[in-house]
Amino acid sequence: MISAAGAARARDTESATTRRAILDAAEALLALGGEEGLSIREVCARAGVTPPTVYHHFGDKAALIERVVDECFADFDRAFAGRGAPSDPVEALRWAFDRYVEYGLRHPAHYRLMFQPRRARATPGGRASYEGLRRRVAAIASVGRLIPEVEDAAAALWAAAHGVTALLVSGFLTPDAPMVALMREAMLAQLTTAAPARRAGANGGKRRKRP
Repeated sequence: MISAAGAARARDTESATTRRAILDAAEALLALGGEEGLSIREVCARAGVTPPTVYHHFGDKAALIERVVDECFADFDRAFAGRGAPSDPVEALRWAFDRYVEYGLRHPAHYRLMFQPRRARATPGGRASYEGLRRRVAAIASVGRLIPEVEDAAAALWAAAHGVTALLVSGFLTPDAPMVALMREAMLAQLTTAAPARRAGANGGKRRKRP
C-alpha cells in the first residue's frame, strides 16, 4: 500500500512532468511562429493535456509565454556561470561580450524568444540577467576605470552586444566577421580606461643609482 508521503511524491512528479510537457510545447510553437503562432489549443495538442490543465499550472497564455522566456534567460545565465571569467573587471567584461555572442549563435531559437519584438517589458528572468551585466560594469566603476555612469555604460554595452548578436543570428553577418571584434573593442575603448601602472616603490619603480 502506498503511503500518503509516497502518493504526494507521485503527484508532484506527475505535475512536474506535465508542466515540462506544456513548456516544451509552448517553446516549440514560439520558436516556429512567435507569440502569434502560439495558441493554447495547439499547446494542448502537442503536450497531450487539456486547456484547464494549462491554466491550472500557468494561469493564462501571457504567463505561460513569460515562463518560457524566463527559462531561456536562465539557460543564458548558466552559460556564464562557473566558466572562469578573468579577474580583471575590464577583461571580464570583454569575456562576457564574447560569451553573449557565443550563446546567441549556439542557441538562436532561444535568443529570438528572449528578445521578441512584440515584448514590451522585460520578464523577471530578463531583469535578473541584465542585473548581472550591470554588476560587471559596476565592478569596473569600483576600481575607477569606468568613464560614463554605470547605468549608461551597461545600456550601451547591452545595445552593442545585442545588435551584433541579432545580426549574426539573422544571418546578416558571419561569426568570423571583423566587425564583431571591432564593435567589442570600440565599446570598451569608449567606456573604460586603462589600468593604472603599478608603482614598484615611492620612487616610481626606478632603481636608485649607487653613489
